[in-house]
Amino acid sequence: MFVVNGRFLTQKATGVHRYAFEICNKLHEMGVDFHVATPQEIDPGYKFSFKTVKCGSLSSHLWEQISLPCYLKKIGKPLLVSFTGCGPLMYNNQIITIHDVSHERYPEWFSPNYYRFYHFMMPRTGRKAHAVLTVSEFSKNEIVDTLKLDADKIHVVHSNVPFHDKPTKEEVMNDERDEDAGRYIIAVSSMDPRKNFVRLVEAFADIEDKSVKLYIIGMSFKAFNTPDMQKLISENVHLPGYIPDEDLQKMYRNALMSVYPSLYEGFGLPPLESMTYGCPALVSDIPALREISGDAALYADPYDKKDITMKINRLLADQQLRHELRIKGLEQTTLYSWDKSAAQVYRIVKKYIS
Repeated sequence: MFVVNGRFLTQKATGVHRYAFEICNKLHEMGVDFHVATPQEIDPGYKFSFKTVKCGSLSSHLWEQISLPCYLKKIGKPLLVSFTGCGPLMYNNQIITIHDVSHERYPEWFSPNYYRFYHFMMPRTGRKAHAVLTVSEFSKNEIVDTLKLDADKIHVVHSNVPFHDKPTKEEVMNDERDEDAGRYIIAVSSMDPRKNFVRLVEAFADIEDKSVKLYIIGMSFKAFNTPDMQKLISENVHLPGYIPDEDLQKMYRNALMSVYPSLYEGFGLPPLESMTYGCPALVSDIPALREISGDAALYADPYDKKDITMKINRLLADQQLRHELRIKGLEQTTLYSWDKSAAQVYRIVKKYIS
């Protein structure tokens, strides 16, 4: 038996939270003996059947650093697995997950408190942990370089799209756009400065087809030095905030293309989401996105506004290229599977269960 750090269940599901949630779901389906320890209050948006145990009276980081290890010590110090964050510092029997080290590479993107906390915690918990999970070979190399952890203890376990009602390849290729939806481009992510949305809006303003609209979908978080995105709203630029998965899937289905101009990623989930629904993806030419998207995306220099504009124009004008990227994208998504990732996690975990 082992315990999963359930702090992620207190927060609305974004990339890293979905990673934790989906792997827990699959481990439960596999019949693995574990439970998720959680604070008293969890987000009601999560629907699950895996076992949870509420413990402690604290919340947030204090729960993770005080309540959680106290609970674990009471039940015999079992193995703890954290799929987000970096786990409690004063607990030795654990496996942690580091999705990326963007705070080390670009501290200016984050609030001072966020940077100081993870700059202190991550290398220390990483050294104490039995193993470290991460989501790409690029992230593994970054962890070794910045945190100076032993490469042999770092295991790449890929993420995947969280949608459970994914269409088949045939359904996607036979799907026709809803013409009433209008002509638009979609960009999906949290309003994190590394997502480069200010430059995207500037590049979008120069595209040739002025009938096309841009929807930037995502939430803001206190951890980030978020730019004032509201200033970017115009007749053709819309910021609807967070939208439910069902609505997001419809947006992908009817979009002419998706754009993901991120400056730094450990994995980069939105391009795979886009490919799942047959939406051609224009993404940043950065190592992690090259690794994850392969030849199934069109690439642009995220620091070059003119290049982003040029690539948007090219993809909007070239219907054949959009068709080719749809086919390649559907093939690329077959490389990633929650079943495969959960099985990989369990193989690692079994080594440290006493």
